Amino acid sequence: MLDINHTTAWIDLLSTYEVNPKYGDPDVIDQYLDQRDADPFDSQWMVAHGNLTAIIDSMLVADRKKIEMLQNRASKQIYETIIGQTSHSDLAAYATDDVRLIVGFLVTGQINSFVLEMKESYERGDLPNVEKSPFS
Repeated sequence: MLDINHTTAWIDLLSTYEVNPKYGDPDVIDQYLDQRDADPFDSQWMVAHGNLTAIIDSMLVADRKKIEMLQNRASKQIYETIIGQTSHSDLAAYATDDVRLIVGFLVTGQINSFVLEMKESYERGDLPNVEKSPFS
């Protein structure tokens, strides 16, 4: 059974997200994105994405469509928020990917400690920590 209500509440929370002021500098953003593309963060993100894809692929088409609808809503919300605050399309795209992953795990009720840490980062008004991952 999909957890639509909890997921929708979390998506609504994204409307209050404010980018940490340290990401007002494009050079800081670029450095952050470079770190995300390196291990351990990148490999952990890819494993979580692969696990979620397998879970969703095994679901009924109607459930997959509901998940996609929620992911699209969340993606639009975070993309517009980050573009509006930083004008940095790459940062907005990465955050969009994160939010799609987080929403997928929330709505399916699956637990992944790496994704949970990303979710908590966004809830604190920050971006996921890439300097050292507690899950490596």
